[in-house]
Amino acid sequence: MDSILFMILQVISIVLIAPLFDGMARKLRAKLQSREGAPDFFQTYRDISKLLKRSRTAPSCAHWVFKTGPFALFAAGAALLATIPITYSSNSFAGAYADVLVFIYLGALLRFAFGATSIDSGNPFAGVGGGREQILGIFVEPVIMISLLVVILLAGTTNLVEIQHLVRSGEIGYHTPAFAIASISFLWAVYVETGRKPYDLAEAEQELQEGVLGEYSGSDFSIAHAALILKQVAIIGLFLTIFEPWNFENPFLALIVFILKVGIFYVAAVFIDNFGPRFKVLTSLKNSAIPPLIISIIALILYVVGV
Repeated sequence: MDSILFMILQVISIVLIAPLFDGMARKLRAKLQSREGAPDFFQTYRDISKLLKRSRTAPSCAHWVFKTGPFALFAAGAALLATIPITYSSNSFAGAYADVLVFIYLGALLRFAFGATSIDSGNPFAGVGGGREQILGIFVEPVIMISLLVVILLAGTTNLVEIQHLVRSGEIGYHTPAFAIASISFLWAVYVETGRKPYDLAEAEQELQEGVLGEYSGSDFSIAHAALILKQVAIIGLFLTIFEPWNFENPFLALIVFILKVGIFYVAAVFIDNFGPRFKVLTSLKNSAIPPLIISIIALILYVVGV
């Protein structure tokens, strides 16, 4: 029972703090681009609060898929956060839920919901934007799955808590070439999934690339936007859980340290995406997605040959 309460605590805590990371990233991005930007780090909170007070609207041609889309996106994002073992252990009931395969399926569900709501909106531009998200998944998900497969094979389990313990104890880790190389390809996937240039652009929520967000308004838009922030935090959290699992045993200290590490990763990515151009999605992916895929395959080959 305690493990369930800790799981709920970590989800609520991250849901409440995640908009702060987004606000910090927006402010820092503006400064790097010589713009004034938001007045402070809390602008995302104000945006979400303002939008939540507004009524829901939907196109006349939309069905239940579009209307329930924001809640499905947010639920999937929150469920992703719950799979990350921050405050609970493998000896608890919640520990069985912390599984790599569960995370992958929930991530696929979130991407599917995004695409389905984009199509159901009836807006052809939203449909194209939703299709763009699916194309992104075609390039990124193989890298994620191969990188995680290497870790699973090395650990002999898909349970994230057990993988975390094995890395902490030194049974697997960066001293194993396959693990070290898999971390490189997975880190690239984390960067792409957090919506960075040239694959995405955080300021373009209303542009074609954000698909269904261009059709949502009011409270629906705020919920969908918050869900995408949760997805970004969750993918960073998965990287930290597997490849940088160093933390305290105390659940409260562990949660605080985890939030700080996620915040550092989330904001630090701003420095990278502000020093690169913006390309067409297929151009950027063809030029930059193939090397990480090759790296992940090399990691798998190294495991097979026992290196």
